[in-house]
Amino acid sequence: MILREVLDLSKSIANYRLDKHELAKNKGFSDPDVLKINQQLDFKNQNIKNIAKDIRSF
Repeated sequence: MILREVLDLSKSIANYRLDKHELAKNKGFSDPDVLKINQQLDFKNQNIKNIAKDIRSF
C-alpha cells in the first residue's frame, strides 16, 4: 500500500515536471501557473519525504 502511494506520487511528480518545463518554456519561469506547479511539486516531494521518514521510524 505504501509502495503504491510512493509510485503514484513519483509518476505524478514526473508529469508535473514535464508540464512545468513546457509551460516555463512558453510563458517563463515567473508565470503564476509555473509557480503554482512548483508549489504542487514541493508538496508532493514533501509527501514522499514524510513517507520515507515514517518508514525509517518502524
